[in-house]
Amino acid sequence: MEKFIRIILLVLSLTLMTGCDLFRYHPYENVDNVPMQLTEKNAKIIEQLGIGRDTLRFAFISDTQRNYDDTRKAVNFLNNHPELDFVLHGGDLTDFGLSEEYRWMTKELNRLQHPWLTVIGNHDFLGTGEHQYQTIFGPYNYSLNIGHLHLVCLNTNSREQEYSVPVPDFQFLEDDIKDVLRINEQNPDSITHTVFMMHACPGDEQFNNNVAIPFMIYVRQYPGLEKESPVLSAEDIASWYISDADREAIIGTFRYGFIINGHKHRHELIQALNDNCLFYGIPHIAERECYFFTITPDGFTYEVKYF
Repeated sequence: MEKFIRIILLVLSLTLMTGCDLFRYHPYENVDNVPMQLTEKNAKIIEQLGIGRDTLRFAFISDTQRNYDDTRKAVNFLNNHPELDFVLHGGDLTDFGLSEEYRWMTKELNRLQHPWLTVIGNHDFLGTGEHQYQTIFGPYNYSLNIGHLHLVCLNTNSREQEYSVPVPDFQFLEDDIKDVLRINEQNPDSITHTVFMMHACPGDEQFNNNVAIPFMIYVRQYPGLEKESPVLSAEDIASWYISDADREAIIGTFRYGFIINGHKHRHELIQALNDNCLFYGIPHIAERECYFFTITPDGFTYEVKYF
């Protein structure tokens, strides 16, 4: 009997030694077996596909945390729309910043047949989530040029970082504006449209609202968002497939630029600080709602899609 027990213990020991990958020492340990630096990889693909293009189409989703079944349905739905060029995700991929959450959600979103980009959400900062985000995706703030469109992706989660670092990062924005202006000086009208993607927008509790007005001053320096930029009229959006409330919110906003954000978990279109700059807030993924945007030389169009 004693010999039998020793054999069992030996087998268990060998199993533990060879199967250590099956065990997690801590729920916040660093992720593994996940593609790294996805932002840089997908940004290069998206920039390349924009070369020489006048029209771009992209979908926007957000706040997929914990909703794996709904996210799977969203991915399947978006994969059935080959006309899309890319997909944007407004943050909160995870609920607690857990390594398993990052692994599961990234695996699900990587089923997209379109290149995709995201920003960090306030829930993604929890635990060691901010470091895992940097490992899997890369920098919190980045931008890219897609044809005539300049896409700015920002970390706006000031509260989650206890206001200890500059959020939004004005130095990043200042440098980015200089780069865009330099491009347009060398090749006039190379960049005519600007879209911002962020998790929390001015007015949210996560945003540092002490700097909301300076933030909008920076925003208003981008092509398509300047003070004298053309705005949308009722005639411009007469054919858009949207609600009357959305139509009322959109009239009088900038024609060549806008901001998309998540976090509030509800559909919301607001003109921030009376600046004619439109913020598109999107529900969390469990509402089975996504936004489709089409960028054209004349401006853009917008549609709510349900899946």
